[in-house]
Amino acid sequence: QDHAANSTSTTVAMAKSKNSSQHNQSKKNHRNGIKKPQTHRYPSLKGTDPKFRRNHRHALHGTMRALKEVKEGKRDAA
Repeated sequence: QDHAANSTSTTVAMAKSKNSSQHNQSKKNHRNGIKKPQTHRYPSLKGTDPKFRRNHRHALHGTMRALKEVKEGKRDAA
């Protein structure tokens, strides 16, 4: 028994399905407004260059020290 002989040679094409439709999507998106993603005031420095982070830490320390001296009257405001 040959399986090829038993099968029918006519194949029925399956119905094609609809892929997508953009109708009404723009209206739906604009109903409540398209909003920008919320950002944080101070983004994390995680994953940044270690050399930059070290220098940044020292720079911040110097800035805070200078502001403290100005507040105490040890230094003129620049």
